[in-house]
Amino acid sequence: MLVKHQQGFSLISIVLSIVIMSAALLIVTTSLVPRSQHNAELMYSTKASELGAAVMDEIVGRQFDQKSGPNGGLPACNSPTGDKCSTVNELGNDTDLVMGIDESNRTLYNDVDDFDGLSGSVKDVLGNDLADIYPNFSISIEVFYDANLDGIPDTISGNKKRIVVDVADPSGQHYVFSVIRGNF
Repeated sequence: MLVKHQQGFSLISIVLSIVIMSAALLIVTTSLVPRSQHNAELMYSTKASELGAAVMDEIVGRQFDQKSGPNGGLPACNSPTGDKCSTVNELGNDTDLVMGIDESNRTLYNDVDDFDGLSGSVKDVLGNDLADIYPNFSISIEVFYDANLDGIPDTISGNKKRIVVDVADPSGQHYVFSVIRGNF
């Protein structure tokens, strides 16, 4: 009588192959999770730099000071033919209803220091909310005189203003953009 051997996999070999496949799958998935987080960080940093550049372009496109001439800044304030520039305490949006100046709306900002202290959600130049394009992003803007170009606010007015735009992404990472605007 011949004994036939059955061919196939034993229970031990099946369990062992499941354990090995599980370990391999675990290694692959744990190596992919940091990459997906890195991809999200790249997306956030790209959107933040895009937003920071757009906000900076909007600000730098305005005249140096409220008291500078409207024709390319001529006559420049603090020049022999111009008025004195705004004092340190006058930086910010210029709302003086007695004098007929109302810059409470961002569309009326006409000089760079009007943006000083602006913070919160992202809006375009017309004041439209951009939360659908930049969800959970926020900005804060600081403008100050910086004659020594050291990043420390001066106590007197001068011919150089530093504009600092801080963009915060949804993960809490901050991206800081800074530029000097001269009085010319």
